[in-house]
Amino acid sequence: MEIKIYRGTHQIGGCIVAIASGKTRILIDMGSPLTGPGSGSGPVIATGTGFAGLSAMGGLRIEEPYDAVIFTHYHKDHTDLLDCAAENIPMYMGKAARALFLAAQRHKSPDSEMARRIAKIRDYEEKQSFDIGDLKITPIPTDHSAFGSCMLLIEGEGKRILHTGDFRLHGIQGDRVLPALQKLHGTVDVLLIEGTNLSFHHPITVSEYHLSDAAGLLMQRFPYVFVQCGVLDFDRLAAFHLASAGRNFYCDPYQMSLLEIVRQNQPEGYDMYGFDRARVWLDSGTEPFCMAVRTGGDFRQIIEPYVKSEPEKTLFIYSMSEGYLKEHMTAVQKLTKGLRYVIKLHTSGHSSIEGLRRAAEAIFPGAVIPIHTEYPERLNLGSQLNSRILRLSDGDTWEL
Repeated sequence: MEIKIYRGTHQIGGCIVAIASGKTRILIDMGSPLTGPGSGSGPVIATGTGFAGLSAMGGLRIEEPYDAVIFTHYHKDHTDLLDCAAENIPMYMGKAARALFLAAQRHKSPDSEMARRIAKIRDYEEKQSFDIGDLKITPIPTDHSAFGSCMLLIEGEGKRILHTGDFRLHGIQGDRVLPALQKLHGTVDVLLIEGTNLSFHHPITVSEYHLSDAAGLLMQRFPYVFVQCGVLDFDRLAAFHLASAGRNFYCDPYQMSLLEIVRQNQPEGYDMYGFDRARVWLDSGTEPFCMAVRTGGDFRQIIEPYVKSEPEKTLFIYSMSEGYLKEHMTAVQKLTKGLRYVIKLHTSGHSSIEGLRRAAEAIFPGAVIPIHTEYPERLNLGSQLNSRILRLSDGDTWEL
């Protein structure tokens, strides 16, 4: 077995990892970087029979033959280059994640090449193993700000590799992560672990439940509440929905269509994804409400009357990371113009530094390779595991 890190050893997002046996080669994730060379830039497509070819700013080019591309979740920094793969290469994504990904892309650009390629992605089911050549892949459901995210256990030639994708322990499904990893204790040869929050000195990693409690306290004071977060961040939407108990939770038809997909795919034991009070906005009258809004669309027209007539009773809560906030600050300011009460409530979609250590201890792998981080040298897993950390560079290959 062989691992090659094409990209992602010293940057957040844009990770592309290859895993190969003697007979089979797969890629895990094909995204564009959030930071560093190539971030925000479009790729130049290269194709070839049996090849996954792509060229992006920063000099990356992949021309080895591959049998499949497997995605851990739908976030742009993990999927944005999927249309660079040759047409004949099968792609795989979790069933719920792909349904949401496709719905979002069709809403944005229904006739786009990206929508066409997403429609061809094959579904995989959580916890149900499938084979690609002589490799066995088992999707392990995890906790992340993308619904339906999975870790991937890859087995072949008597070796086991676990790719965490993006994960955390403090989301709605955080309690399922460590028990699942504990079942793999001592059986994993290499752990590929994300380390996004190694880049930040004080990342915000409070639980979604605590964030919901804080929002609930604010809603006791304000009858009219608008909340803004990512359209596909269903943990955050569920937290605000829970906080708004006793009032309707409004959204637009597009958001409602996505909530319906989540409802149909909610995992057993997590009824917060039921969104039972969600309604499409028509007119709330004078009844208290909570409404999910976005920086795009006509939401300012809905907010405007409350700015003018109910300034003391109206609250706006926005929830996004600092990086996205910088990108969208002008749009947020336009949306909240004239509002007296605007507050940020946010928690990271990625593991805390302590969470990384706990996950690694639960697995206790033979080797640990940090990816999806600008500072792999900051990874500290304690005395028992630190000697097993392999800090690679982009383009490096590791043979098991």
